Amino acid sequence: MFRKFLYICSVLLLFSCEKIFVNGDLDGMWRLMHVEKAGRVEYPDSLFYSFQRHLVMMGIYSETEHPVNWYMGCFDFTGDSIIMDNFYRYPGNDGVRVPEELANLYIYGDTVRFGVELLNSEMLIIKSDSVRCAFRKW
Repeated sequence: MFRKFLYICSVLLLFSCEKIFVNGDLDGMWRLMHVEKAGRVEYPDSLFYSFQRHLVMMGIYSETEHPVNWYMGCFDFTGDSIIMDNFYRYPGNDGVRVPEELANLYIYGDTVRFGVELLNSEMLIIKSDSVRCAFRKW
């Protein structure tokens, strides 16, 4: 009888786990490969966006330094668009003091809407009014 009880509890425990990836292929770490901005193409070095549940983390990754000037924000993903807002500096929750801090990450404004042109398990291409960004899954 006790063995049956343990078996039932084990099965219920396995099926009660919550799925943490709610955004499909969008969830995970993305490396920015190139940006089209004002008719020019830029190739930023080691700039990453990471999408998890409803938080986005953005910054420049360096193997030699701890994360400096990383930013977090909230986002909503509807399948054809990503809306980001509520940005703050990480770690420390200092807030964003000037818009130029986020401009280095190609975020212009307190709230930004990106249309999703392409999303699969390897590539992400998003476009706002001012930039078009191409990412590769990291």
